[in-house]
Amino acid sequence: MSARLPVIRFILGMPARRQNVVSGAIRTSLLSTVFENAYPLFMAGAASAFVALVAYWRLHAPWAAVWLLIDVSILVTRLLCIRAYARRHSNAGARHTDTWAMRYAPLCLLATLTLGLGTMGCVISPDGQLAALAIMVTAGILGGIGSRNAAVPRLAIAQIALGAIPIGIGTLVAPRSGSWILVPPLAAYLGAMFSVVWRHYDGLLALMSAEQRHAELAARFDAALANMPHGLCTIDTSGKVVIANRRTAELFGARVDELKLDLPLPEFIGHVGLGQFGPGLRKQLVERCAAWLQGERRPFDLDLRDGRQLEMTRNPVPDGSAVIIIEDVTERRESEARMLHLARHDSLTGLANRRELHDRLRRMLGAAPPSAASRPAVLYLDLDGFKNVNDSLGHGAGDEVLTMVAARLRQTLREGELAARLGGDEFAIVVRDSTPLVVSTIAQRIIRVISRPYRLAAGKNVSIGTSIGIALSAPGDAVDELITRADHALYAAKQAGKGTFRVSKRDGVLL
Repeated sequence: MSARLPVIRFILGMPARRQNVVSGAIRTSLLSTVFENAYPLFMAGAASAFVALVAYWRLHAPWAAVWLLIDVSILVTRLLCIRAYARRHSNAGARHTDTWAMRYAPLCLLATLTLGLGTMGCVISPDGQLAALAIMVTAGILGGIGSRNAAVPRLAIAQIALGAIPIGIGTLVAPRSGSWILVPPLAAYLGAMFSVVWRHYDGLLALMSAEQRHAELAARFDAALANMPHGLCTIDTSGKVVIANRRTAELFGARVDELKLDLPLPEFIGHVGLGQFGPGLRKQLVERCAAWLQGERRPFDLDLRDGRQLEMTRNPVPDGSAVIIIEDVTERRESEARMLHLARHDSLTGLANRRELHDRLRRMLGAAPPSAASRPAVLYLDLDGFKNVNDSLGHGAGDEVLTMVAARLRQTLREGELAARLGGDEFAIVVRDSTPLVVSTIAQRIIRVISRPYRLAAGKNVSIGTSIGIALSAPGDAVDELITRADHALYAAKQAGKGTFRVSKRDGVLL
């Protein structure tokens, strides 16, 4: 057996053809075909046994009885081998298939050799009818082998050769004259069968290679789909969800088994998001989603109960379907909000900055009725004594004082008032509805609040004050003009001795 093992391995070898490489998985699939569909094998064995039986009946030759006995024994052994392989194959792998093929291939070769030798005996015999029957049956069986075992081409070719070559030898040694004329068509038959085997093998190998490539691509796609950070749904031309990845369920706080496909997208989202929206909001959600699908291709926002925000985008496909991307935009929205806040607020104190002050004041001036008795006003503040704190205690202490000043200003604000830091130790307050009496009262209150001592983290107490310039708006005032007048009034307050305020009238007279 060990001497024949390399030959069997060669016969079971599967060469690469036309750039199609035989991988381990493909080899296993091709090898397993020799164990499939035992019915043609049974019919071929029965036909061979029938010819042997006829040969014994007509010739009464001992070799025909031996042929019949060997043929039936090999057929039964092959059928039992196929059954045993099928019973054990479900729990075994590629190595199992290769081992069984090594056991099964010699039986295949022995069966066709027995068929070929028996047919040779029929050709050599004086019974022409028996010879014709044997050749016809053998040709049919070998044709079936060429088709059935084409997945293992060398095995099929070896079987065909072992079955056909003895017939050629028989025609050359047969006592009947002219038997040799069967040799040329027999050679043509062999060539045709070999060509058929290789053509079938090429087709099978190309098909399995393509299937393997598609399976690998599908596996990669499935892995990417399952592990992508966004939810993904594919809807068909009728709007029903046909694909949904695991992340879709996770985004809604649901389980994967709660994803119900073949539903319209609004119903699909309503079902998977039921835990986040509840029955009451589910209907509203379904209606909003349906309207979104019929409208523009803008993002569709979903606010979940746990505070997260999801965004759905629709990406149409030329065939009429669409890909829906679901993204958790909570962090992005929070980051955008922080950036927007920083763009309009002072980073140290958290108060509005100069840009925000200008925008808010512009809107107030535009919204104020021309004939209103009370109009927007600006209070421009400058801290008295702050430079001494910075110089004596350092910028850290100065920043601490500025932060506490901002906190006190927030506490003094009423509805319709805005505090802003303009830079350094300069602040501003915008009052929506004011009169000279109102802004004077506000300024006095601010001076008192700012003048209270400040307890620093280092344990020291510091005292500062503030001077305030006030500008009351009039119809047609521009923002920069109003702030400039407030700044001039602040300068007048500083000149008056600090810790006080001055109001600027439109004609420039200071009170």
